[in-house]
Amino acid sequence: MGNSLGTTLVPDWQSACAAKFTCNSSGLVGINGQPIFPACPAGATISDNSDVWGISSKACHETCGIGTIQQSVDFTTSAITMTTWLLPWLALIAQLPFEAKGWMNLLSGLLALGSPVLATYSLALTAFNRWYAFRKFRHLKEKVQKNPRQAVYGWMVDRLDKASFILVEVQQCPMRANQREGELASLLIINDRDRIHFWQIAHKDLRNTRRGFTYSFLAQVLMAALAYLISFIGAVHDSLGSPDVGLQFASSMVWTWMFPVVYGYIQVGSQDKAGCIKEALTDNKVIPANDRDDFVHQSALLPGADVHLPLGRRRPRSHSFDVPTISVKGPPTSEDDSIVEVDVHSEAYLQASTSQLSTTTTTQPEKPHDHHIHDSEPALPPPTWWGFDIRGDERREGPIFNYARIFTWFAFSKHVYRGFNTAINKFQHYAPIPSTADEAASICDLEPQADLVAFEGMKDISATTIHHILGAALIALFLQWGTTGAAIYVAYQTPSVGLGCRSGSYLLYGIAATVSWLLLLLAHFASHAYMHRLETDPDKHPRKRMSMLGALAVLARLAGKCLAICNAGWIVGSTVLEDIGAFETCWCQTDGLSAPGTGWTPVFKASSDLRAEAGGVWIGGFVWSISVCVLTMGFFAYRQPRS
Repeated sequence: MGNSLGTTLVPDWQSACAAKFTCNSSGLVGINGQPIFPACPAGATISDNSDVWGISSKACHETCGIGTIQQSVDFTTSAITMTTWLLPWLALIAQLPFEAKGWMNLLSGLLALGSPVLATYSLALTAFNRWYAFRKFRHLKEKVQKNPRQAVYGWMVDRLDKASFILVEVQQCPMRANQREGELASLLIINDRDRIHFWQIAHKDLRNTRRGFTYSFLAQVLMAALAYLISFIGAVHDSLGSPDVGLQFASSMVWTWMFPVVYGYIQVGSQDKAGCIKEALTDNKVIPANDRDDFVHQSALLPGADVHLPLGRRRPRSHSFDVPTISVKGPPTSEDDSIVEVDVHSEAYLQASTSQLSTTTTTQPEKPHDHHIHDSEPALPPPTWWGFDIRGDERREGPIFNYARIFTWFAFSKHVYRGFNTAINKFQHYAPIPSTADEAASICDLEPQADLVAFEGMKDISATTIHHILGAALIALFLQWGTTGAAIYVAYQTPSVGLGCRSGSYLLYGIAATVSWLLLLLAHFASHAYMHRLETDPDKHPRKRMSMLGALAVLARLAGKCLAICNAGWIVGSTVLEDIGAFETCWCQTDGLSAPGTGWTPVFKASSDLRAEAGGVWIGGFVWSISVCVLTMGFFAYRQPRS
């Protein structure tokens, strides 16, 4: 940005502006913006009249506006300011949970920074689901422990303990319960050595890869906390000598949401790297293959909620209406992973899927139901709209994307819980311990071969799921607007009172973060509705409605992410602009957003005067933001008893 020939660069814009006015200058105002003229008797100076605080917007633009004076950038001072008050917060971003793949880690960080409400919402959902799983399985363990037949099936207590831990830890990965060859019922209640080993190994692996407390976490949190404390002390006391210290304190306040979020993920828990859930569940060959002298991976708890053709469907029904052409990703091979244009509902698409199934099943002998087949039936390619995956973030690994897995996680946990609960009830009524897949399915009230839904319809969504969504939304909005609102309050109430560049930038940040979250929620609901229709029976759903749902899911998701990314850049950029003095202009200083042309700015008062007038506001903002953070951290610190 260039300067006009008449512009004078000054090290302190406020002091240079104040020096241009005398007692007889027009535009001098008091604490409430009321005109004062003349400001002082002849021979006196403006500083002799304590009632004079600043100048009006008109006087500022005419005397100190663009083309007259402009604050020069002191890179040394700006670097010290950013190092003290900005870099500790940026460093704390490293403690946010990423655990995604490749560039998705960068996207996770940008989404969290650009929409703290989204990061908090995903975290709160994770906490609610954690407590729900432990509570439900604790009741099952108590049922086993209090039953007279405990000696017969007391081994279920340990299995329930490990199952509840696994349900909690897999939330950052899409999951599906699989009973297509009797796998789920067998894994849950057959008590042979191999399945005992699976539960032990999976539990141990997930516990070993669980993200825990580190000294780097402590160091970075302390640095950020110290920066926040320094900015508060500098605002309340006048030792730093700048009237803008209180406003810089407000810029620190807008970052304080990071304390509860980074602390919450340590307390609630997440896995420390991408792929570790799949490794724990499917990389250990512990299930016997009865037709061969070896073992296969378990396939009852699948890390991926992919859609399959319904069992027995080897030829699709013909359609009575035209269906849209939608891009879907072809089955990946070692040589090609390209995008193929096919109709997701078409005869050719389903015939191709059937051909895959036939190829797979004809190369293996017919197996009885008590055998387990790993990946016996390839998943259907994920549907896309104009090349974009309709499922979106539900498929992504990483805690920031937990918001998009609330429905599939509940469906998964519901299948697991019901299998255990039904079996325990029957064991209490003297049902025998099963030894085959068919017996296990009967004990669990499941078909020997069954399609277990991963994408439930809205009528099947439990009230508990809705409660978790609403509760997580309240926690997220409380933290977002509790911290951002405190920054807006401090910047707004610091003289001159009004909505200016600083308070306006914080308001814009909060609004964009909330809108981004709402757009991503909309995308999640649309995506789930689409996948439910695709999983159950796409033939009975009008093609136009399916296409509209797919378009809504993709467009809302893209808009939400783009807005969050831009908002992340905005909060960092606006903080840097503030630190280098870019807000030292008449429009910003006279609260041009709320009082264009009628505002005023204090240029004649020192930091001690500003402290006397706004010290209570700064203390109130500090207490407000700290209280919000402490209450939110207290929520995440709560631990549901496991036994």
